Amino acid sequence: MRLLSLLFFLALSAFPQSESDKEFIELYLKIQALEKEIALLRNEVEVLEAQVDFYQDRSDKRLDDLDTKLLSLMSIDDLQNSPVAPNNNQTLDNYEQAIVLIQQGRLDEALGALNVFVQSSQDSTQTPLAYFWLGEIHLNKGNLSAATQNFNTLLGLYPSHWRIPLAKYKLGTIYLEEGNLERARAQFQSVIEDFPESSAAKASRESLSSLE
Repeated sequence: MRLLSLLFFLALSAFPQSESDKEFIELYLKIQALEKEIALLRNEVEVLEAQVDFYQDRSDKRLDDLDTKLLSLMSIDDLQNSPVAPNNNQTLDNYEQAIVLIQQGRLDEALGALNVFVQSSQDSTQTPLAYFWLGEIHLNKGNLSAATQNFNTLLGLYPSHWRIPLAKYKLGTIYLEEGNLERARAQFQSVIEDFPESSAAKASRESLSSLE
């Protein structure tokens, strides 16, 4: 394009230029400038579109993660009182089925779905949450031994998971319910020391205060 422009101007400069020729050259230069500006703008648009796609993907993932966390922060009673999400004719996996069953108050069936999930899942991101819900349901049903086992499984397999503080607090409440006050105190103190800024630490402080 630059070569053509150069040849064009060389050809024009070889002949005397009339007023109309000068106007034509000015118009030609303006058109070239506009074409260059359009090309730059088009490039900027393509860059912006790529950035939008990138941040949209990140946003969608964060929303999915947030939905999972919000769901798992609920107690069983909260979950049962929340509306059941439509499945939009999509096949639910066993974890999702379990959440729906908990919402419907069908805890025994939810236990079955969660057990199938943890036995068949290949270390899914939902697996630690499944162990948490297994412990929570067993605790709700008064099966303290099974609840302890599932909470301890979560602690043992996923020690850095964000659900650990609450799982440790739940173990403290189990020890308290079993009448093992010293172990309960030690568990609550462990939560406070390991996760001082967590909501589980706040609950642990309240539980310790009630034991004084």
